[in-house]
Amino acid sequence: MLIHISQTSSAPMYEQVVSEIQRLIAMGHMEPGEMLPSIRGLAKELMTSGITIRRAYQGLEQSGFIYTRKGKGSFVAELSEARLNRWKIEQVQGPLSESILKAKQLDLTEDQFHDLIKRFWEKADDDRQGGDTYGSER
Repeated sequence: MLIHISQTSSAPMYEQVVSEIQRLIAMGHMEPGEMLPSIRGLAKELMTSGITIRRAYQGLEQSGFIYTRKGKGSFVAELSEARLNRWKIEQVQGPLSESILKAKQLDLTEDQFHDLIKRFWEKADDDRQGGDTYGSER
């Protein structure tokens, strides 16, 4: 499994793993019932400890994104479209709310804020067209 992990991020490694696997599932890159790599295998691929991956898998299971069958492995759970959409919105809500508050503190107008969002949205489209790569960042 190719996921984007940053060794220099302030976010703990297990949180990055959780976030990336949730994103892959939400975007349809991992299908319901699909088996996840073994804890040992993913730890080796990401050059981290098995404890880190085990903690990530436990978090994913608690949030309902995966399920584990003893002796068989961990698998992508069946999630409704509504559940996935709710998760996507939750991921954007916090940072967006902070940005709006910051814009208001700096007396930006609503139009200025919307223009800013539009510019960043278009830039993100341009960046994505340049190639969407996933892999561990080392």
